[in-house]
Amino acid sequence: MAFFQADTLWVNQLADGVGELVLDVPNSRVNVLNERVFADLDLALNSLAANAAIRLLIIRSGKPGSFCAGADLRDVNDERPAMDYVALSERGQRVFARIAELPIPTAALIAGGCLGGGLELALACDYRIVVDLPKTRLGLPEIELGLIPGWGGTQRLPRVVGLERALRIILSGLRLNASDALRWGLADDLVCDSDVPPSFLDAPVKRRRSGLPYATWRQRLLESTALGRSLILRGARRLLKRRLADDMPAPWEALRAVEIGISDGMAAGLACERQAIGRLVTTPAFRNLARLFHIREQARRVPERKENGATIRRIAVVGCGTMGAAIVQLAVLKGHEVVVREADDMSLGIAMLRLMGLLQLAVNRGLLQAADLQRRLSLIHGTTAWKGFDQVDLVIEAIVEDRDAKRELFRAMEEHVRDSTILASNTSSLRIEELQEGLRHPRRLAGLHFFNPVHNMPLVEVVPGPQTDHGVLAPAGHWLRGLGKTPIQVKDSPGFLVNRILMPYLNEAVQLISEGVDIDVIDRTMHRFGMPAGPLEVLDQVGLDVAAHIARTIAPAFGERLRVHAAFAELAASGLLGHKDGAGFYRYKGKRKKVNRKAFALVRGIGERQGIPFLGPLSRTERTAIVRDRLVGLMISEAFRCLEEKLVADADTLDLAMVLGSGWAPHRGGPLRYARDRGLPEMTRLLSALAERFGPRFAPPSFGQEMATD
Repeated sequence: MAFFQADTLWVNQLADGVGELVLDVPNSRVNVLNERVFADLDLALNSLAANAAIRLLIIRSGKPGSFCAGADLRDVNDERPAMDYVALSERGQRVFARIAELPIPTAALIAGGCLGGGLELALACDYRIVVDLPKTRLGLPEIELGLIPGWGGTQRLPRVVGLERALRIILSGLRLNASDALRWGLADDLVCDSDVPPSFLDAPVKRRRSGLPYATWRQRLLESTALGRSLILRGARRLLKRRLADDMPAPWEALRAVEIGISDGMAAGLACERQAIGRLVTTPAFRNLARLFHIREQARRVPERKENGATIRRIAVVGCGTMGAAIVQLAVLKGHEVVVREADDMSLGIAMLRLMGLLQLAVNRGLLQAADLQRRLSLIHGTTAWKGFDQVDLVIEAIVEDRDAKRELFRAMEEHVRDSTILASNTSSLRIEELQEGLRHPRRLAGLHFFNPVHNMPLVEVVPGPQTDHGVLAPAGHWLRGLGKTPIQVKDSPGFLVNRILMPYLNEAVQLISEGVDIDVIDRTMHRFGMPAGPLEVLDQVGLDVAAHIARTIAPAFGERLRVHAAFAELAASGLLGHKDGAGFYRYKGKRKKVNRKAFALVRGIGERQGIPFLGPLSRTERTAIVRDRLVGLMISEAFRCLEEKLVADADTLDLAMVLGSGWAPHRGGPLRYARDRGLPEMTRLLSALAERFGPRFAPPSFGQEMATD
């Protein structure tokens, strides 16, 4: 029975003097922390202080599958004054300090997500007991929002797991599964059931963490001395300088807060946290990341229209190559039955082995429990005919990117599915209108364009053709959200949206090589801009033969503005296909890669034969600026054209699609936001100058010029 009750939490007194604080924030799918929760926690701590019968406090969640998701991001926006955030940081620090200073031992019982402020709450406890579930993740991902942990995370985490490990978690937004949390010292014990706490809580002791732990030989060797700590911090600074995108201040602020806390004590470190929060909320990086967060949440909350109560439960995938297999894996992990069709027994056998490998990989990554592997495999039904297709709600075609082959497949498929079954193509470049030709029921065919790698890329482009019944889009969107994806509807146009904007960028990267710019210079420049992978790394990942095919397919959308570089065909003819073949613009050996000088010489040779002048000599600064402005400028120009052609609903949707689908530097907010931040008149002048020097492909679009003069 609860001896304290508030709106967001309550405290029970269990047997043997154990108190149980249950966090259950109303009107929220997961627990979040805000002023209301902190006020309730304050009152609960007052009540606990007055109850002498409590010898141990366990903090847990009242929501199944989630401990606490951290700060209530609904309150995060760029219109609130900085002092509001500083005050909230101070409030949370004070409340969590009260938990840490309770005279009785405390333990956080963590089942599911424990992120950001949720982990900071758990760190304020003496013990962290973690339930070993596939959904359990512990981390401090504030960096991804342009902020740092502001409720003591930069101070308590090093004192729990050590300096080096804490920096890895804080500076990268790393999320640990249950077993890794135990291995890293973040969890004190693992349990299989949240109702069965570990036995050592029968006689818990209060912990006082004033310094770093020395749990491993490496920590004893390095972290126990001022010199060793200095080496770790110096290494972290070098790593940030080498890998961090420009104009991203949060990791530097986080590193400073950790360093101050280690050298000057926790009080100084907490003050540094608060001050850093006040600075960071005024930065463009935070403003852009907060905006993208809210746009994405809105895209996920689109009201569902369930015409005729249609719900997708059982699906089929035709073609189980890289993309098809990844879609099957994702669907199976979410509990869907999947029929897999291949053309012959050998292909089907290879597909099933591939799927077994992917599911085993999910077990290795902690996404699936080993005991559940066999049951998930039983959800997959393989066939070389059409067995089971009369019972599926959705069929996704993922065969070779060939228009005639896809048309023939859909015509045959129609004979074996129900009239209500939704048909979808995972095509990345072909128009849905062309695939609808000759079908008896073209209204039920749409495009569902997943991005590679499927498990990492959150975007799915939903593409209705001219004859698509929009009633099929609602159940498809609902199903995609259930997979954890963000569906965005785009117009049926060659390359749809993301590939349409990316192709000039990728083509220009090859053009720069033909002008003599080194491969690693091009990719490094875009890494510094904030792209997770450079354009030439992307081409290697996609496959140069596939990229060439996509470029040829969508070339009509560009007219004279884009001519596919001859290097694509020559590289493919030379057997340089990219990562899948071991060599493209880079040579690959295991996880290591190095620049392929043969590819550079081949592309530069094409440039010389075509009379393309060498770009240099230039200073490093000039060269970086030209590479960045040419690559980014073409994407911005194409993005404006796509908006003018109404390929998506609005500028916010376009920016979100580019961040989720291409990895566009998130802290820059997307191509249209970046253009506005730089100033549309300046962007128009830049593109005009590039057009004068390098050709008409850089000519600013009329839409951009109109906006620049508003």
